[in-house]
Amino acid sequence: MLWAKKVIGPADWSQTQDQFEELFVKLGGPKQMMLAAACDPASGQSILLMSLPNTTFLGFFSGFERVTEDALPSEAALLVGHNDELLKHFRYPARRIVP
Repeated sequence: MLWAKKVIGPADWSQTQDQFEELFVKLGGPKQMMLAAACDPASGQSILLMSLPNTTFLGFFSGFERVTEDALPSEAALLVGHNDELLKHFRYPARRIVP
């Protein structure tokens, strides 16, 4: 499983989510794909976290940088994917993530 993240502003949020969801559906909803929202602990900015089955799909999404699982925040809210997979990697945020 490949992880990537992107600091995101309100204008880019829905376009990225729609693009990811379209690919997710086209691929049959694989368990190893998820899009989640979180708050960057260092900057306080909103970020999108993406897991993908392989590096081929990372090129479809501009501005995302590859990260290790160790670098992921502890909390995230699921946008697209399977809830059981989210809970393997994150806790739900104490507050709602808003773009």
